[in-house]
Amino acid sequence: MVGRLTAMLGRLFVTGPRRRLHRVFAVVVAVIVVLVAVLAVALTGGSPAHGPSATRTRTATLGLIAPLSADRASVGTAVRNAVRLAVDEANAQGTIPGWKVRLSVQDDLSRPDGGARAAGTLAADQTLIGVVGPLSSTVAMVALPTLDAAGIAVISPSNSQPELTGAPSSAAPAPSTARSRPYRTYFRLSGTDVLAARDAAEFAVRASGRQRIAVVDGGPDFGISLARRFAAEAARLGAAVTGTHRVDGSTDDTAEVEQVARSLRAEAPDLVYVATGPAFAGKLREELAEHGPAVSILGSDGLFDSHYLERTRDTAEGDLIADLGAPLSALPAAGRFAAAYLGRWPAEKDGGSPATGAPAGGVSPAGAPSAGAPPAGGLSVAGPSAAGPSVGGPAGGSPAAAGPAGDGEARDGGHAVAPASPAASPAPGVDGIPSVAAYAYDAAQALLRAAAGVLPGRDMVDEAARAAIVTAVGQGRFPGVTGEVGFDAWGDPLTSVVTVYEVRGQRFVPVWSRRSG
Repeated sequence: MVGRLTAMLGRLFVTGPRRRLHRVFAVVVAVIVVLVAVLAVALTGGSPAHGPSATRTRTATLGLIAPLSADRASVGTAVRNAVRLAVDEANAQGTIPGWKVRLSVQDDLSRPDGGARAAGTLAADQTLIGVVGPLSSTVAMVALPTLDAAGIAVISPSNSQPELTGAPSSAAPAPSTARSRPYRTYFRLSGTDVLAARDAAEFAVRASGRQRIAVVDGGPDFGISLARRFAAEAARLGAAVTGTHRVDGSTDDTAEVEQVARSLRAEAPDLVYVATGPAFAGKLREELAEHGPAVSILGSDGLFDSHYLERTRDTAEGDLIADLGAPLSALPAAGRFAAAYLGRWPAEKDGGSPATGAPAGGVSPAGAPSAGAPPAGGLSVAGPSAAGPSVGGPAGGSPAAAGPAGDGEARDGGHAVAPASPAASPAPGVDGIPSVAAYAYDAAQALLRAAAGVLPGRDMVDEAARAAIVTAVGQGRFPGVTGEVGFDAWGDPLTSVVTVYEVRGQRFVPVWSRRSG
């Protein structure tokens, strides 16, 4: 470069005056251009601005598939808030050097077609590093083929359909040689419907002493064969299943509700297991409160929703809900997460969706069931009402507050973030944050941590990077908000928890839990 400038200057002084003036101007322009180029090279460490070693921030995308409208919007919004928190914290800490992570939120509308659309949108994003969600197993069944074919790591905080990881469809263990993994990029932090049915039946029969149980089956949207599995487990434990009633659990059809209520009056059960959504269960509860029989409801996680409390008011007092997950008040490491979450979305301090409130001592204080000794395996019972809750107590408290606010749009967010360090149990009131939000936060952490080990030094998110992230997720272990986060060879969690909540004063209060794994 210097030689070329010398030659140009030499030619300048052997030409005529007019040409000399033009050449002077040209040389000045050339010198300016060269100086700018030299300065640019110096600033990029000696490499071209678009070369592999350029010092610039690249963008990767973390996807989220969740219901942000319709009945499950409040839970979906809480999940979105938790994932956004993980992303924002990660960007602030710069956990993935040279990379910024944005959050792309897709509303699945709580429907399979919404899940298919969301999966297609995310799979088409060339910067995508992974997906948190879906929350619903029925949505997952249509979304996973697309995401798996694209080689995208997916972690659901709440899918419970056993077949999604090739898990056995019954409580009896199957030989490992008979099992295959249908989606190589899929992982989950939730236990399965098999576990939920087994532990709900354990609570109903052994801890609560119920002997005549009716079952209301809301169909596949509320756990494929969940009600059937519960009925089989309850019968195995010695209870009489007085009848199984199949309904459309996503509606509140008056004729179906009245038909079920008439059957229950004839059967005279001492407990009704309900695997439907909050609309049907709420209308059934109102019908039973007005016309009988006076019987407790034990609901699946479809009832773990503020809509159930809002619809039933005081008539649901004493009802029970079995959920796959643990409330934050029972998680010693949840303090930092809860404080950060409530700092940004403080409305949930006074009751999120679902509204919950831990009794003194959390989920597992001293207390014993009144009917039979608890079986081995980590059962614990809280409070006297766990032995036999009753229906129709006095009203108390206020209606459950709405879920956290949010606009539902995709936002630029964060990078990988260090896991929460163990801390004191969260203060009372943090159970206003739905437990699934904490599991979603850990799911985001697992994906971001995996990306932090893969992306530095790379120029783009390509097929090889995605494959490496999938491998890193499967091999990763870290202490998360919900406990030790990690997955077995099939993509299932290392440990799972079932918690039973009782409705007290229009809040869901944890009264019983069991950890497996």
